[in-house]
Amino acid sequence: MSQDPPAITVVIPTRNRGALIAETIQSLRRVEYPAFAVLVVDQSTDARTREAVQAAAAGDQRFRVESTSTVGSSAARNLGAHLATTPIVAFTDDDCIVAPAWLAALAEEFETCETAAVYGRLVPYETEVRTGTEVGFKAAADRAEYEHRTPPWHIGHGGNMSFRRDELLAVGGFDPLLGAGGRFGACEDPDIAYRLLAAGRRVVYSSAAVVRHKHWKDWRAQKRMERAYGIGAGAQFAKYLRAGDRYGLRLFATWFWQLGVRRVGAGLLKWRSTRPMYLGYCQLVYPWIGVLRSLTARVDAERMVYVES
Repeated sequence: MSQDPPAITVVIPTRNRGALIAETIQSLRRVEYPAFAVLVVDQSTDARTREAVQAAAAGDQRFRVESTSTVGSSAARNLGAHLATTPIVAFTDDDCIVAPAWLAALAEEFETCETAAVYGRLVPYETEVRTGTEVGFKAAADRAEYEHRTPPWHIGHGGNMSFRRDELLAVGGFDPLLGAGGRFGACEDPDIAYRLLAAGRRVVYSSAAVVRHKHWKDWRAQKRMERAYGIGAGAQFAKYLRAGDRYGLRLFATWFWQLGVRRVGAGLLKWRSTRPMYLGYCQLVYPWIGVLRSLTARVDAERMVYVES
């Protein structure tokens, strides 16, 4: 890390997660980085999340809570990016634990001026036993650079991502209709990576920037999330096609094959693999729902974002 590292604002979108977010705040207090602040964008319906953050921060002036009536993770992230005054904005979630060296590893990648975004390593919380049905991890051990269009779901996830603030805002920020709480429910994190690549920017994956995710959802919640991923992916790819980007068709076919057909096929070949089969089934069916719902929203073709009505 350079002797004059860039200041970073960490944005955490949250809604009614007072029981979870305290550990996230405590992990951020252990971060070893000289210049950072934490902005919790709170969409909660009561004061419990704010109180949990304030208790965990224990008077640390680097931590701030911004209450808002906006709805959806994309809206919260965009608000955080607009309120930030630092050149780098990092994002994690309220069910994540960041490593002490997290921000230093992200900052090191931004020493190259061409880098617009850095996604980090997202791994299961150390006390978990993986079941094979979890979604949303990126645990690759090798660093990677992306400068051309590529399937964005391989790059990283929203619990561990960071951007040059001006680059993020220049492409329109996070799509307001994608993401949890939005009309299409998911996929705002791969979408912003893809739009940066489509705009000619460089995106990096750093395995040194580690965040651990607490997989607290039960099977019913996992199924809801997988359905949301399918709808979000379909809406995401349809948006690109409607904006004139034909690579969206390739993305749709690749998603359909990798996360749908191959999962179902693997489940058929393995005894008692009904859960992975169900997840594959979701990606054969629900993306089409996302495509149809996409037709109900207007698209800003230049920035490839949906326009809120």
